[in-house]
Amino acid sequence: MSTPSVLPQDESVPPLPAGISPAPLAPAPAGRRRSLPRLLFVFCAVLAGVLGGTRALPLDPDDFLLFALGMFLGMNLQVLATLLYGRLSGLATVWLSVGVGRWLGSTVRGGRLVTFRSLPLILVNACMVVVARPGLRRRMWCGAVLTVLTELLVAALLVAAGGPVAYLGWGVAVLAVLTSTVRPGRATTQAWRLFRLPFGQEEQRLAEWLHDPASLAAARAAAAGRVDLLRAALDGAEPSDAPRRQAMTAVLALAEGRCADAARTAAALRERSQAPTLRTGALQLYACAIADGIAAGHWRAEEAMPTFSAALAALRAEAPAAAVRGTDLAAMEALFAGRAGQAERLAAQAASVAPDVLSRARALLTQSAAHTVAGHPALAPAPLARAQALSPTLRVRR
Repeated sequence: MSTPSVLPQDESVPPLPAGISPAPLAPAPAGRRRSLPRLLFVFCAVLAGVLGGTRALPLDPDDFLLFALGMFLGMNLQVLATLLYGRLSGLATVWLSVGVGRWLGSTVRGGRLVTFRSLPLILVNACMVVVARPGLRRRMWCGAVLTVLTELLVAALLVAAGGPVAYLGWGVAVLAVLTSTVRPGRATTQAWRLFRLPFGQEEQRLAEWLHDPASLAAARAAAAGRVDLLRAALDGAEPSDAPRRQAMTAVLALAEGRCADAARTAAALRERSQAPTLRTGALQLYACAIADGIAAGHWRAEEAMPTFSAALAALRAEAPAAAVRGTDLAAMEALFAGRAGQAERLAAQAASVAPDVLSRARALLTQSAAHTVAGHPALAPAPLARAQALSPTLRVRR
């Protein structure tokens, strides 16, 4: 990791977002609402197993396996239906993933990143965002209804076919009911679109999720690792203080190595955001900016590390399972703490499961730095070369 001999004298560490204590925080236990989908899934699986085992339901092990496969089929069907009805629903695709798991390769088609993964459990996965279109409330509700109807129609056809295939249909049906009923109070979920969005002032909650054309183009460019196109998308648009435009401005500053700008913009975004997912995402951006500033020597480690540690502690307290997902934050934390061997492993893991090119390139840069610090300089050039090939215009220093 490079540390310039002369540090900027006019730049202090950007303060933590409002509401975050500089003191270490203990991870908060997951709340009941956060764990509800998993609890429902486990309850249904256990109930089916118990009833099958006691012959209260005519289930044998093969039937139960078909039922479980039906739920996986339902997951795939829901993604495909969402993609099919996406434009009608007021949604747009940022990136696609074929399979899940470890990164095998990627390409860009139609301006959208397509990655290939090692496990075909979910045939196609997608990152979809809400776009500003006329009649958005009606569009999103109709899209959710069509998605559920498609799932239930396929389930009904499979059940009507009879025999072992019927258990596939029941699995599809159960998955459709689960995803249509959990988290109805969280904006953008399928349950919220079905049962909350059509009524009252719920549509106002979409404002912080909306992508204008410039924000959408910038998000696609960032996913593909094209920092030059990310800047072009933002520079070529009319100025806006919309939340998603502000988020992409922070991403651009981070990719261009302007750590202080990125941290301040991410902190401001965090303070204005309401949705828990968006607040967590903004805090991740802030923590990445502080980590990059320390690694590049913009701030002295003894001055910036308390801020970085507090941001990570806040992330883990808010979302223990997803605090550093999709980032190299855990690897950077280990590297700063002198645990270079652990940093090597964490950076390699972050690179293998990165959601997009920009995240993967950042993790590969961290892996290269960790190899050097760990006393394995011969291993450092390979991840560095891969990072530069993935995102030639990325200006992150390690």
